[in-house]
Amino acid sequence: MGMLLPLLGYCQSADSSSTHKKLTTTSPLLGGVTVTNIIAPISADGGTFTMQQPIVDVGFPVYKDFSVAHPILIKTGVRYQGLFLSGEQNIGDNEFHSITVPLLVNYSLSRTTSISFVGLATIGSDFKRSIGTEDILYTAGVRVGFRPNKFFKYGITLIYTSNYSGKFLIPLPDIDWTISNKLSLTGIIPARASLKYKLSEMQSLGITASFNGSMFRLNEDGKDQYVQLRQNSAGLIYDLKLSQRWKLNLIAGHTFSQRLETFNMDQKVPFEGFNKLNDRMANISYRQNSFIFQGGLSYEF
Repeated sequence: MGMLLPLLGYCQSADSSSTHKKLTTTSPLLGGVTVTNIIAPISADGGTFTMQQPIVDVGFPVYKDFSVAHPILIKTGVRYQGLFLSGEQNIGDNEFHSITVPLLVNYSLSRTTSISFVGLATIGSDFKRSIGTEDILYTAGVRVGFRPNKFFKYGITLIYTSNYSGKFLIPLPDIDWTISNKLSLTGIIPARASLKYKLSEMQSLGITASFNGSMFRLNEDGKDQYVQLRQNSAGLIYDLKLSQRWKLNLIAGHTFSQRLETFNMDQKVPFEGFNKLNDRMANISYRQNSFIFQGGLSYEF
């Protein structure tokens, strides 16, 4: 779910840009760079270790045509995500990295309806051995988006994903609703939902809930394992628009479910067994909740 956030965010942006016409005086901002850092101090086994997740998202259009009756947008990019564990002694490694390449093809069926084909390929590992084809995690999906008016848009994405824990088919609804000139609601369920109140033209404050996850191969002492992080959290979110293109985002919250675990590679669940993920037997498991802090800086182009 965490890896899908930027990709489905591209879809929501495409819904807006697909209505852009050549007579409009300003071009839509279709590309951007976002740098984020997430920090969680975890108390376990009589001590505390720090979990840090630096993330860099880059997205840019490779083809666009908004002058035709059915506008089309093709967008790609790259996402880096790290997992750094400071003070943790049991997992066997404390640095993990992943690279994801997303792809979005958005086609406007009408001014109010669009269809998007989405996909991403990810390699996540401690990179202590050569990467093979079995290390590529991939996702593909189709989204239908609706924009009945300029204040409300929503969509539904049917996602097929294959990763270290198994293969799954998942429906993901999303919403972007300007409730009033002060209040807005955005969400990609269950990855993230945020209710924000605009304090001024430059600032907004709100509440947010999110599901964040990542997965990496662990190559420790020849053991065939993977590390999985799952975080469910809620807290306060603050957005500051520094200029037309620069934005600052801050989140302070607490997890209500948090798992950092290692599994053998044979710990997979069947295609129809999504609800059996919690039945896997972990080798190492941290399930303590913690405060979580996130800061992000983005630039649009």
